[in-house]
Amino acid sequence: MKKFLSILLVAVMLTAVLAGCGDKKKEGTSDGNTSGGEQEYKLGMGVSVSDGSSEGNAQVDATAAVVITDASGKIVACYIDVAQNKMDVTAGTATMGQEYQTKQEKKENYGMKGVSEIGKEWYEQANFFADFVVGKSASDVSGIETQESGGHNIATDADILAGCTMDITAMTEAVVKACNDDQAKTFKASTTPVLGFAAETEDSSSKDPSAEEAGLAAMYTTFGATAVVDGKVAAAIVDTIQPKISFGSAGEITEFNFGGTKRELKEGYGMKGVSGIEKEWYEQADFFTNYVVGKTSAEIGAIATEESNGHQVATDADILAGCTMDISGYISVLTKSIK
Repeated sequence: MKKFLSILLVAVMLTAVLAGCGDKKKEGTSDGNTSGGEQEYKLGMGVSVSDGSSEGNAQVDATAAVVITDASGKIVACYIDVAQNKMDVTAGTATMGQEYQTKQEKKENYGMKGVSEIGKEWYEQANFFADFVVGKSASDVSGIETQESGGHNIATDADILAGCTMDITAMTEAVVKACNDDQAKTFKASTTPVLGFAAETEDSSSKDPSAEEAGLAAMYTTFGATAVVDGKVAAAIVDTIQPKISFGSAGEITEFNFGGTKRELKEGYGMKGVSGIEKEWYEQADFFTNYVVGKTSAEIGAIATEESNGHQVATDADILAGCTMDISGYISVLTKSIK
């Protein structure tokens, strides 16, 4: 009898051990994915451009939003910035060669805190709004209600007003465009990706008015966004705006011309006809940003270029197979975006 009880006890203990092993295996599984398994994400960019020019001042306001969304379309990370580029044309002269900083880069120097009823700078309020939209879909963001206040469209939601009392129209539009980006980059990651962004503006195409034609304030901005995992790029996007502001000899603004970002224009940009590889701008940009996937900031910065017809093109044949345009600006914003 004692022998039988001993055998029975061993059998019970063995069953319990096996059951315990089974439970531990289930602890590493969630909704069909093992713990730490890869999740699917998308990196998207949206740019909202408006004309802020006035007599003697050529100005373009480009609000850019970059987002990472999950497989359900919900925002997991968001960053917002504005390239508010201004050129004094009072004397009918294009004042070229100045430094252009974004609102995020200006931080306290932007000067909103002193006139803000909540004592917050522009970048602080923009970051608050960007954090607020995390967890929301494009339709959720587009449904955020606003009210007119002092000539601005501010939120009606008290939760937003607690940290952001400025006009949210352009920010909302840019975020929705980023979520709905039809050229968004899909990628997978087992850890939360880090979102990065940078923008750089140059004005070398500007010119003074002449007897034959108006002056041109050409403040062109290049945007770069990255999703980084373990220090390496998992997805990247570049885009460029080329708004053209015409002005007269007395500094009067005569025209603001902007048809969309280069990515938005697609075939409408017109590069394919003059491209040696017969590729449009957005196709070449897409090829280059795919090329940098898996690389670190240092590796992207080390991509060699050479001068060709006034442009800095790649020396690497693997890049030239799909991208023969100037890449110096894209290298600069992508490396700058990686945190």
